[in-house]
Amino acid sequence: MTTIEAHQLTFKKIKELEKSGISVEIKPSKSRESSEMIKKYNNPGRVPPEYWFFVTFFIDNNAQAMKIHEAANYLGMCGITFDTGGCCNYRDWELDWSFRYTGVEDEKWRDARDSVEDMILHMDEN
Repeated sequence: MTTIEAHQLTFKKIKELEKSGISVEIKPSKSRESSEMIKKYNNPGRVPPEYWFFVTFFIDNNAQAMKIHEAANYLGMCGITFDTGGCCNYRDWELDWSFRYTGVEDEKWRDARDSVEDMILHMDEN
């Protein structure tokens, strides 16, 4: 799989999540406007700036949150990594300069995703 194909697989997963009933908003990343970011990250092995997007999933419940988390973990097992974040009612995927494809799962990224998701899910408890 190439980096572009990995990016396409990621968008396929986004569409699957949307079809499952999760509301999705996809916007061009603001990083596309930064000549510094483009100069630094527009190189072989990365997706070009025209492929940089910011994806927000608006969630209604923990089941939807877990679907998104599982999709990110699946992509991670495929060797695809990108920055993620969120809060109680949404999750973000930053498919921008941080998007990478190695073909090998990065266990540190998986552990970080798990920690962030656990922290978000328990925000309301405090």
